[in-house]
Formats: sequence, C-alpha cells, structure tokens
Amino acid sequence: MKEKLEHILSNAMSQIEQSGELDKLNEIRVAFLGKKGELTSVLKSMKDVAPEDRPKVGQMVNEARAKIERKRKLLLSANSARKK
Repeated sequence: MKEKLEHILSNAMSQIEQSGELDKLNEIRVAFLGKKGELTSVLKSMKDVAPEDRPKVGQMVNEARAKIERKRKLLLSANSARKK
C-alpha cells in the first residue's frame, strides 16, 4: 500500500510540475483527488487493510492529498502572479 501511495504521489507531482495551464491543473486535481480519483480509490480499498494498519494508511493518504494540494496551489499562485 505504501508503494502504491508513493507511486500515486510521485505521478501527481510530476504531472503538476509539467502542467502549465489552469485547466490542466484542474484535470490533475480531479484525476487524483476527485470522486473517482486515484487517492479516493485507495481510501475505498481501506476495507481490505488490516484493522491495525488502517490509521497508518489513512494518515499516509491524507499526507499525500495535502502534498498534492499544496503543490497545486503553489503552482496556481505562481501562475496568477505571472499573469499580473
């Protein structure tokens, strides 16, 4: 599970870094954080995780979500600053 989360996080970060357009950033947000996103699917699969491991996995998912959002917002603010 940890490897899967690391893969999702690195994939999301590289896509965010490569995107330069606002629309693309929103597509990335939906693909990873949306209702049918990759991180959401990991949360849905929590039922398959051993009960004693669930808090740790949940924390890793939340940290990955926060990192993706932070990176996305940073890029959004950088883009809006460039346009001014």
